[in-house]
Amino acid sequence: MYKRVLAVLACLVGVWAACPTGITPCTCREETAGRIMECSSVSSSDQLLTVFSQDIAETTFQYFQIVKLSGRCTLEKVPANVFGDCTFMFVWFGQTDVVTVDPNAFEGNELTMLELTFADANKMTSYPFESLADLHSLYKFFVSNSLIDTITHFGAAPNLTQVSITGSKVSTISPDAFADLGRLSRLDLHDNPLTVIEDGWFASSSSEPWVLYLDDCSINDISAGAFSGSLPTGIYLGGNDLTSISEATFRAVLENMASASEAGELTHYIDFKQNPLVCDCDLQWVATSTTLLPFVRNAVCSNGDVKGTDIADLPEDFFAAC
Repeated sequence: MYKRVLAVLACLVGVWAACPTGITPCTCREETAGRIMECSSVSSSDQLLTVFSQDIAETTFQYFQIVKLSGRCTLEKVPANVFGDCTFMFVWFGQTDVVTVDPNAFEGNELTMLELTFADANKMTSYPFESLADLHSLYKFFVSNSLIDTITHFGAAPNLTQVSITGSKVSTISPDAFADLGRLSRLDLHDNPLTVIEDGWFASSSSEPWVLYLDDCSINDISAGAFSGSLPTGIYLGGNDLTSISEATFRAVLENMASASEAGELTHYIDFKQNPLVCDCDLQWVATSTTLLPFVRNAVCSNGDVKGTDIADLPEDFFAAC
């Protein structure tokens, strides 16, 4: 949506401000969507700071990007006030050696930055999530392939709707880490070694229908108190190690989905694709519920005579002895 708005604005004003000179090793180019600052050739944080300490007449840019076509950018950290007086809407650090990001890295961009990406950040060990509260316009935060092992509390970024920390080393989440994200609609943590989901990890206050992606996380247990507050309207759990669908964990979530659907609200489901579910009496609560079962997908038995059978297709007498 924002990119379409930029294109319309470009047509209205005819042309963006001219690109600055003297910003080597960065370059600037003007496109329909706006001015793009390309800094893939920087080698250190000091060099990047030097670029943005230059006298740049027009400080408003649309895009900052580091995108290496081959190899990696040796930028090792993102220091405080890295962009000086310049502002950006879409910020992309790709294939860098960034280990840490200063909490005040994006000072001056509090009202302009919409998207912040650290792609293939395979040396990043942590992120100051609390500082995201300062970015009042930010709606998308993305990190992939990092060394981050703990997700700490996210500051109350008022417009942050999409959070993705994927393909990383996350095994622990601080209780209430996402509880202050009042507009969260998508939380993607797929491909992390989460194993066990603890109480309070997915407490939420979001006013939006929100969906949680936990595919391929080696999850074998989800505690009864994992979800609280504003409950997710969709959970994707494909490719994990769950052997049961715990009533204590999932009943309230499924009842919330059923109620939301009845009210005509957007609702997804809980996807259990490729989990080694053991079908026994513990599944009766959901497998025989005409209200809740429609919100369970790809829950396939892995045991006995019913191996390969979806719980929705179990024989009528399967629970007779329960």
